[in-house]
Amino acid sequence: MKFIYVCSPCRGNPPYEHGAIGKRKTSLNIWRAGLYCREVIDAGHIPIAPHYFYSDFLKDKIPEQRTMALEACRRLLSVCNELWVLGTEISEGMEIEITLAKKLRIPVVYREQ
Repeated sequence: MKFIYVCSPCRGNPPYEHGAIGKRKTSLNIWRAGLYCREVIDAGHIPIAPHYFYSDFLKDKIPEQRTMALEACRRLLSVCNELWVLGTEISEGMEIEITLAKKLRIPVVYREQ
């Protein structure tokens, strides 16, 4: 099993209520990140998707909290075997993660959706 860093958009999208685990309001991008994690598990690997769970307790609009989250993401990425780019758009944050993965010589895999 590989550790797969899930690289997908985080910011944007209005709140989206879904019933994956009870009633939860989140953005459509975060909901999709959960689906991408499932894709990684279905492929037999372990998903690492900090933006999926950090969004519950760190606020992206508060600069100090965004900085903490980005640093944690960088550290988590450094221990992953691959970075999978998922979704149809590449955000500013994703570009940073892709660039770092390449710098660390972590394979970047673009997955078709």
